[in-house]
Amino acid sequence: MGLSMLGIPFVANAISGTGMTRLLTDKQRHELESLSTRSDVPPRRVVYREGTESTSIFICRKGAFKAFRDLPSGTRRVASFLFPGDVFGLAENGRYVNTVQAITDGRYNRIPLDSLTAVLRHDAELQFVFLLKVTHALRESQRRAILLGRRSATGRIAMFLKMLQRTIAASPSVDVIPVPMSRADIANYVGLSAEAISRATAQLTREGIIKFQGLHTVRIVDRHRFRSLAADI
Repeated sequence: MGLSMLGIPFVANAISGTGMTRLLTDKQRHELESLSTRSDVPPRRVVYREGTESTSIFICRKGAFKAFRDLPSGTRRVASFLFPGDVFGLAENGRYVNTVQAITDGRYNRIPLDSLTAVLRHDAELQFVFLLKVTHALRESQRRAILLGRRSATGRIAMFLKMLQRTIAASPSVDVIPVPMSRADIANYVGLSAEAISRATAQLTREGIIKFQGLHTVRIVDRHRFRSLAADI
């Protein structure tokens, strides 16, 4: 399996249900750690900006991050949210495609691309791990395309919450879902206005499908109706 098949430095931004570090052997984990530098960042700290030279990839170790682009129209589009175990650093023609910013207190490891490429040339299993991450990212991009194609705002919100449930809840079957991002970030991800987000969540609450526990936690109250609403089709 050559590096070109992996698309290095195409390493995907994605909401990921499988943290990459859990797929590594102890030796591989130690080797990546030896190549990397660790950074702790506060909320709103920018990791890198769109258009800057791509020199490294990053592994989220703690907290939540967002990858976004500011469009010429003045609007912002959130491409993905990143959680522990996710790899990010999507690049095109040697430049980062998105800006990545911390949402919460966060931690990441930065690995220089030159160093990573040298290791991958001699470790086919590690190449395969990165390929799995790219494949997962493409699958999540498909899910987001389906989400954006839905007419119902409540359906979009339900699908988004289901993605979070699959990704960062204690387990995919747990009814309590952390929602660390702001409503504005959610709006920019699902393609709705902040006002539409508020109306949709209020409707889901009134209908007894979900209930907010504080600003950043949602509990699924009616599992059957939630699953039906969050269905991909």
